Amino acid sequence: MLPIKLNGNPCNFPTEVHEISLWQYFALRRAKGILDEICALTGIDRQTIQNFKGRADLERCHLLLNTIGAKLAKGIPDKLPKQTTIAGKAVKVPKNLKLEPVGAFIAVHNLVSEELKRCAEQNVEFDPTDIIPQLLAHYFWLPYMGDDVLYSDEKIEDEAYMDQILTMPVTDAVPIANFFFRKYPNL
Repeated sequence: MLPIKLNGNPCNFPTEVHEISLWQYFALRRAKGILDEICALTGIDRQTIQNFKGRADLERCHLLLNTIGAKLAKGIPDKLPKQTTIAGKAVKVPKNLKLEPVGAFIAVHNLVSEELKRCAEQNVEFDPTDIIPQLLAHYFWLPYMGDDVLYSDEKIEDEAYMDQILTMPVTDAVPIANFFFRKYPNL
């Protein structure tokens, strides 16, 4: 992260792909231009950015966006991590993702199947990227919460828990999700 001041406000700007959270990644995908991209990567609200007093801050952001954009264009490495970080907490990635935990395997298989069915009914293309947060929420419930917590669909779908999942580095989240999209039978 590069600590910078924009319009006098201190912020951190990611300079490496592993510094981008899953939330920022989705915000970048929805971005409709440079202002939205700056908001996504700095956490500064749009109005503050629109009120920059000079072009220097905007030009600095543009250069930083080009740098991180070039790195993102090279793709996200596909190597499965041994651990990840969720809301600042180090969490071990299960060694056998296809089987650990069993409830998550079944829930994620059902999630993907339902999404495929929904897309077919609406005649839209299935984009697995859209369900990455839900997939990860199921798989990391027990590793993140601890083995003594009961697996519960309602708790997994809780907005506060989902917000925590979205803090994962995109370089960890995407390879884990891709593992399931490639390995599940009948998908």
